[in-house]
Amino acid sequence: MASQFPGNFPFGGAASYKVFRNVKDPQFGAVGDGVHDDTAAINAAIAFGNRCADNCGSSSVKGALIYFPPGTYLVSSPIISLYNSQLVGNPNNFAVILAAPKFTGLGVITSDVYTGGSNEYYLNTNNFFRQIRYLFIDMTHCTTNGVKGIHWQVAQATSIENVVIYMSSGSSTQIGIFAENGSGGFMSEIIFVNGYIGMQCGNQQFTTRKLNFLSTQIAIWMLWDWGWTWKSIQTVGVNYGIYVESAGVVGGTIYVLDSIFTNTFAAVVINAPKGSTTQEQFLVTLDNVVLQSVTYAAYDITNGIVLNGGTTTISSWVIGTVYDTANPNGAWFAGKPLDAPHPATASLRGGPQGGYFERQKPSYSSSTHDYWLIAQALAKAKCNLGDGVTDDTASLSLMFALGAAYNRGVFVPTGSYVIASPPLLIPINSVVVGACWAQFVASGPKYSDMNNPQVMIKVGNVGDVGNIEIQDVLFTVKGATQGAVLLEWNAKAATQGSVAMWDSHFRVGGALGTNLQAAQCPTSSKSTACIAASLSFHVTSGASGYFENIWAWTADHDMDAGVAQTQINIFSGRGHVGILIESQGPCWLYGTASEHAVLYQYNLASAQNIYMGMIQTESPYYPPFVIAPAPFTSSLNKFAYDPTFSDCGGAFPCSASWALTISNSNNIQVTGAGLYVFYQNYNQGCIATQNCQQRLVATNSNGAVYLFNVYTIGSTGMVHPFVKTVNGKPSSTLGLALAAPNTINTATPFVAAINAWVEIFPGW
Repeated sequence: MASQFPGNFPFGGAASYKVFRNVKDPQFGAVGDGVHDDTAAINAAIAFGNRCADNCGSSSVKGALIYFPPGTYLVSSPIISLYNSQLVGNPNNFAVILAAPKFTGLGVITSDVYTGGSNEYYLNTNNFFRQIRYLFIDMTHCTTNGVKGIHWQVAQATSIENVVIYMSSGSSTQIGIFAENGSGGFMSEIIFVNGYIGMQCGNQQFTTRKLNFLSTQIAIWMLWDWGWTWKSIQTVGVNYGIYVESAGVVGGTIYVLDSIFTNTFAAVVINAPKGSTTQEQFLVTLDNVVLQSVTYAAYDITNGIVLNGGTTTISSWVIGTVYDTANPNGAWFAGKPLDAPHPATASLRGGPQGGYFERQKPSYSSSTHDYWLIAQALAKAKCNLGDGVTDDTASLSLMFALGAAYNRGVFVPTGSYVIASPPLLIPINSVVVGACWAQFVASGPKYSDMNNPQVMIKVGNVGDVGNIEIQDVLFTVKGATQGAVLLEWNAKAATQGSVAMWDSHFRVGGALGTNLQAAQCPTSSKSTACIAASLSFHVTSGASGYFENIWAWTADHDMDAGVAQTQINIFSGRGHVGILIESQGPCWLYGTASEHAVLYQYNLASAQNIYMGMIQTESPYYPPFVIAPAPFTSSLNKFAYDPTFSDCGGAFPCSASWALTISNSNNIQVTGAGLYVFYQNYNQGCIATQNCQQRLVATNSNGAVYLFNVYTIGSTGMVHPFVKTVNGKPSSTLGLALAAPNTINTATPFVAAINAWVEIFPGW
């Protein structure tokens, strides 16, 4: 559909710009016969239209979907995937990318280019908006040493899915994916065959799901990290499953769950340096790990800790600090099971190894052309849809209604679809697929009042039960829109995971056409015109949902300011998920992140049966220039359990955005949380003293909360239980988890980490 209805970027984009490109288009000339060198043709297809390359920084209007029809594409040097690129093959017949025998370059596909020394095209922590899907990378003919299948140096809103990387048998140098740093990210459904290392990686945080390693010598070689959630990993016939060797870097964490290691010498090996304290080392958590003919389940060479293997299942095992009823002030576990592991809640389970449920993003590979008739109407109608000016609410409402009623999917071409007459309803039983993150834009006077919040898009009405699938769209604003609630999720699944959203993101400010860039909202500004949203994403009481690779970003910099990446002040009230679920759920959140909201990033309020892993947050950069709850003071309690910071007396760094607040909730299960505060008014001096703000996680009158692999930066406190008396009993018996005694690094950024915080209130 994207080839027929490619769309465009109306905010600052040229009318002639092509979003969709086919590498076999005669304009570019790829042959795909495995004989002709297609490198130049493929790179020409990617770069066409003066896209964002070296000395660009980033761009909000130069995205592209590059299609590889079935065929074998011989390449002799890297395919350079420029900023905001989606490299996509055919899900029914993967295109083969064949590395030439004398291939030269870092990666067969590369997401960033070294231009000399450490200089690169893009800042790795700002390298957003990328996808690779439905490709087969063949390295078996390549004899060059050190070649990587994919060089993946990326940040949020990125994914690799449904990719096969086939390396030479017995190779002592080939690596499937090389991801040396960044701030990711999500990967799933990748098969690695043969080679030296399947994946060599280091990152601030990452979620990987369902990676399969067959006969690689080392499945995963970790260079460093702050935290990584490895879910549903499968290794067969490898020497080492996960090998951690962080030369010169003290500290890091991994959480390995629902995984199986077969005919493997050692499932997990830690060969990393340690500091002068017990806590200053690499932390490990194993959760539901199945072993079949494994010699060592875990081998910590640094500390001499060994967990023997065999053919068995490891329900729980940790190296690190645990807070629970038996250890209310924290205790060091030097390789033993948790006393209080999370329950195997039936509604949340059903995934690999009987673990957490998971659902792959649909490819619609068996759908016919007629299935997308609504998409044709959307693109052909002379309605100026998606032009960034016209109010598209009525047109989209009609098309979504027809799609749901007649069992047709709605394809949304690239564009900026203004929703000025909200709310826009996506009805139950809808399928919505965007192209290159088609944008739904809140704009107009309806969103002007934070004291009267207005929902832009409703996914189902309250009480609706059925199926919904949404993928590859962006929810955004054209300011000022201080009352905007970008997405309200009301739908409840008819079957497990049948209401779901994948690879869809929230961007508030920082882009062309938003009126919320460096010119309007500099770091010296407190302008009310820069108050841009009340809430990003609200999952209401009675709803459920499966959410994968979702990023809610209140912009901290201007994406279109060139290499300067100029910082800005944008104010949004509440973060990624104000999850106000009073039902039994369930909800799953894989690889989600929320950044720079004023009051909180995640708020679980009267919620139950929620799984989250990994989550990532950043606090705003401008406090104490503006101190929470300002500028949203007048609108407090418009949503359930809004934090008021009344216990702080208006003082900073106490009055500062919560990363995660959990109130009146039960059975909350989190397997990885990277929670950061890097600045005080754009100065990073506070990181070294861990006092950029005082607190990050709040728990308040809950039943059972299971927080695993929580790691923080810049905050004095990690987890803060607010203790109340309920039925004559304290709601929590746990003490404060503070950063200083839990610091695992010996140098900046002084990451603090704990393996478990398990708070169970028997009087719930």
